[in-house]
Order: sequence, then C-alpha cells, then structure tokens
Amino acid sequence: MDDIEIESLNKSQVFQTKHKLKSKANLTNSCVDFWKTIRVWADNIRNNRLALNNTIFNLISTEKISTSSFIFQLKQYNRSEDNVDFIISEMDKIATSSTNVANLNAYGEYLKLSVKQKKLLIKNINIIDSECDIIKISNKLKAELALSAPPNQIDSFLEILEGWWFQITIEHLLNKNDGISFQDLQYKISDIRDTYSLDNLPNHFNEQLEISDEDAKNSKDKYFLKQLELISIKIASDTAKRAISDFRRAFEQRSKWLRHDLISPFEESEYEDRLFDHWKNLFDVLKDECFENDVNTILTNAKNFYLESFIKNTPNIRIRDKFKHDYLTRGSFQILADNKRIGWHPQYLELI
Repeated sequence: MDDIEIESLNKSQVFQTKHKLKSKANLTNSCVDFWKTIRVWADNIRNNRLALNNTIFNLISTEKISTSSFIFQLKQYNRSEDNVDFIISEMDKIATSSTNVANLNAYGEYLKLSVKQKKLLIKNINIIDSECDIIKISNKLKAELALSAPPNQIDSFLEILEGWWFQITIEHLLNKNDGISFQDLQYKISDIRDTYSLDNLPNHFNEQLEISDEDAKNSKDKYFLKQLELISIKIASDTAKRAISDFRRAFEQRSKWLRHDLISPFEESEYEDRLFDHWKNLFDVLKDECFENDVNTILTNAKNFYLESFIKNTPNIRIRDKFKHDYLTRGSFQILADNKRIGWHPQYLELI
C-alpha cells in the first residue's frame, strides 16, 4: 500500500518516507517529493485500495517545510474546513498551471480526484518534517543501547543487532514470520550482550557464503585450495566452495575481533597453536599409515583424513568456550593450510 502501513481495528495509517542526506532544500509548493507522494495516495484512493474515511496519510521527510508554502499548514492535523478549502484551492492552482515536467503525472492523478475525495485526503494528511537522517538515527540507536552494550563496543553491538533486524524484516516481507515483537527485541539484545562475556564472542558472520564457480576460479592460487587439489578435491566442487566460505568467514571474523579489541594477538596465536597441536597428532598417524604405500592408497587416506577428521566431524576446539560456531574452526584450519603450517597430504610441503 505504501512505504509503511500500520493497521488497527478502525483506522489505517500509511507513510511516505523521504530521506535527503545531501540536499537540505525546503519542502515548497511545487517540490517533487510532495507531489510524488500525492500521486501515490491519489492512485490508491481512485482504485479503492484503502478506506478514505479511516486512513491517515503521513509524509515524513528530513527536509524542512517552507513557512511560506501551503504545505506548512499540513503539519496541523486537525485543520478547519476553511483551511482544507484553501489548501485544495492552492493545489488545484498549481496542478493546472505548473509546467514542472517532473510533477505532471502527479498533477494528473490529483486532478482526477473528486472534490469530496480531495477534501477527505487533505483533511487526513499529516506531514512531519525535519526528521533525523540516517546518520542521526544511528546515533540515537547507539544512545538507546548505551546501557546494554559493553563499554567501547557500541558500534559492533549495533552492527549485529541491525543485521538481525534486517534479516527478520526481509523474512516478514516474504511472509515467513509475523514481525518483530518487543519481547523478541529484548531477547535478542540480551543474547548479543551475552556474547561479549569473557567466555564468549559476538558472531558477525552467521550465514554461509554462496561461492560461485567464478569466485572459486578466481581463488585458485590460494594455498589452501592447492592443498585440496593435492587430495583430489576439485576447486569447482561444493566441498571446495564450502572451504572458501569457511576461510573467508573465519578470516573476516577474526580480523573484526582484533580491530574491536575483543581478542588479543596472543589469544589468536594461542588458538592457532591448539589447532596445530590437534592436527599434528592426527597427521603423524596418517604419515605412519601411508608409509611405503602406493600413490593411490596415500591419496585415498589423505582425502579421508581431511573429510572425516576436519569436515564431517569438526574438531571441538573453541577460541572461547561458548563460541560454538564451527565455521571458525574449519576456516581457521584453512587459514593454517593457506600458510602451509598444516596440510592434508603426507608430502604436502614437497608437492605444493
């Protein structure tokens, strides 16, 4: 119906939202944003998409209304009959005489309304000007979260919350859920706050990345992919694409934690040492099993070593106890493989 629609039992509200970040011009009699909004509302009215008697038409703009414009009077919601007639007279005059090409369709839609429809529309318009732009809204959100987020982590905290909000909103638009309740929001804020505890970390990369054939091809020079090719896993395979996704997510997540001082370089290094130690114990067994075997047997054992011990059964090695997202473990092993610190083939250092 509109940018935003709010329905209650006996009343409906529709909202047009106009955001200007660079332009700070005033809303004037012939401004495009105002008349585009009128065009949308007039079209909905003429096609009976809404109940005109029970609808409030809201225009929210970051721009300021010029005090010399008739639009300024639309800020007063409970306007008199005389006031409504004056506004219609001004709009009729502009719609029939203006040569503004950008507004021609809007003028046409407005003039198709009956006098009664015009009066009901103008009576029910509510304009809110000089609203916050997107930067100021971000600052307001941070102020609201000040007592929920850990000190010096408000930007990271808000980033996770907004990511969750946008995803739920998309699902709502696709009719996959009923919306976001206040309780849902409370639970999510509490859940995010818990990830900043000493035994946990926030997760910014919850979704698997979709890796195309082109993405995989462009990554072929990475050593971790060359290591997969050594054990007969093709770069275009889904297995390799998941490895690319894990590698990228783990790399970006660890980089973000370091930038936000959520982990120290020492903690990251200690985590890699634990991963290496786990790999080394299994790798030594692999080398013993492959001793004096033929090439095909070695290749089969090496591939099974990778798939069974590191992919199908992800080692339970956590950077912190409560951070249980396996992509970090799998991706961190790929990072070590990319640095040639570990490998999957018994002769990986000689063969790469």
